[in-house]
Order: sequence, then C-alpha cells, then structure tokens
Amino acid sequence: MDGRGRAIEEIVTLARQHQVSAVEIAAALGEEHATTAEGRRRGVIVRVLGFIGGTFIFAGIGVFIALQWESMNSAARVVITLGSGVSAFSAALLSSREARFDKATTPLFLMAAALQPTGMLVAFDEFGSGGDWRLASLATCGTMALQFGATFRALSRSTLLFMCILFTFLFWWTLFDLLNVDNEIVALVIGGSLLLAAMGVDRTPHRVITPLWYFLGATGFLYGVFDMVEGTPIEMVFLMAAAAFVYLSVTQHSRTLLFVATAAILAYTGYFTSEHFADSVGWPIALIIFGIFMIGLSALAFRIDRDYVRVRAKGTPGLG
Repeated sequence: MDGRGRAIEEIVTLARQHQVSAVEIAAALGEEHATTAEGRRRGVIVRVLGFIGGTFIFAGIGVFIALQWESMNSAARVVITLGSGVSAFSAALLSSREARFDKATTPLFLMAAALQPTGMLVAFDEFGSGGDWRLASLATCGTMALQFGATFRALSRSTLLFMCILFTFLFWWTLFDLLNVDNEIVALVIGGSLLLAAMGVDRTPHRVITPLWYFLGATGFLYGVFDMVEGTPIEMVFLMAAAAFVYLSVTQHSRTLLFVATAAILAYTGYFTSEHFADSVGWPIALIIFGIFMIGLSALAFRIDRDYVRVRAKGTPGLG
C-alpha cells in the first residue's frame, strides 16, 4: 500500500476514534460536503418559492377585494379586509410554533400588518359617524402597536419589533399633528426618539432592523434642527449637529448615520454658498471650492467607514 492509502487509513481510524463526521472533516479542509451544498440549494429554492407563493396569495386577495368592492356591503368590506388580516395574524402565530412552518411566519405577519390596519380604517369609515380621520388613525396605530409589542414580548422576532416601532412612530406623528404641534418640534422629538430606539435595538440580536430607523431618525432630527435655526445668527448650529452625527456614526458603527451626516453637511454647504455667493463675482470660485470640499469630505467619509465603522460591521452582519 502506498503512502496515500496509509494516510487515508490513519485519517479514518482517527475520525472513528474521536467520532468526527465527514462533514466536519470537509469543513476543516475548506471544502463543502456535497450533501450540505445540495441541502442549502434546496433551502434557497424552497424559500424563494415560498415568498413568491405568498406574494401571489396577497396579490390574489387584493385583486379579489378590488373587483368585488363596489358590490359588497359594509359588513362584507370589513370582513374581507380585517378578517383576512386577523386570519393571517393567527396563522403566523400558529406557524411560529412549528419549526417546519417557520419560513411562512414573517410573510404572514407582514400580510397581517398590511390588512389589519386597512380593515380597521374601513370599519371606521363604514360604521363611523364622521369626525376627524386622525382619531381613527390614532386608534388604529395604537392598537397595532400594542398588538405587535405584546406579540414581540412573547416570540421575540425582529419583524414584530420592526412593526411595533413603525406603528408607534405613526401614532405619535398623528397625535402631534392632531395637537397642531410645530413641524420642527415634531421632527426633533420623533427623530430623536427613533434614534434612541435604534441605538437601543442595536445592542440586541435584532440589530438588523436598525438601518431604516437610523436613517429616518437622523434625517428627521437634522431637518428639525435646520428648520429652527434657518436664517438666524446661530445657523451654524446645524453644521455642528451634522458633525456630531459623524462622531455618533463612529461610536455606533453605523454607515447609515455616516451617510446622513455627510449628505447633510454637503447639502448645507451648497445651501450656504447659493444664499451668500450666488449673485457675486465669487460664485464660480465658490463652486470650485465647494467641489473640492465635496471631494475631501467624501474621502474623509470613506476613511471613517473603513477605519472605524467597518471594523465592527465585518464581525456583525446586518448593522445599520
């Protein structure tokens, strides 16, 4: 027997002694076992087909409702919308208890998040006595936020937390609008709240949902700051706030925050030069300086992302 054969026999003997499987040996060699690769391919196909199937089901329900809407009475309209949403939510709860149906849970929760509030608003419209639509929106968003919050407490799924934050955000936005609160105050309060919520969630296993909330929170907060200081002697406070968000993006390792802060600085620089240099001879020079500043700022943002933000993002997928 040649040296290769003896080596194989020794490997087999050691594997049997230490109960090492062929999959573990293949993984250690950097190769993927054929069975594992085939299983992953099947899993991807099943997931894709599942999402496509769910999309067709949702589209079919929507088309059916649209075609039959005019011929339905008030009760039928509520049943077909709110009833479908409650059924989807119930099916999602049941599927979450069975591992084999787990892939269907998220699409069902998303269907419920779309159909249930629609059904509640239809019920208010069909059986209500008129009044301010914002009151119906408050009741709907509040109910949905409580429902998804309670369900998240029981199941601890990222989709449920995302929906809870979404409906809570819509609830407070509608409430501030009902109370006629100034737009800049609304932007500051809601934007800051979303930022704090995103920072809190970023410390949990559900951090994958934070990029959108970082984006909306930072954008809303900076909009509120600019709206308050625009045209005042302290207008440069906006630039300081945007620079603070660059620092925050480093501490939170968030590319989304870095993008928003960089875009805000560039936007303010363009606004400032157009306001103070547009009608002067120095406008072309200001444009050139602004272009150089943009190039330098983009290089700085790239370096911050590479040296500070990406350090944690490489080890933790799904970060905002």
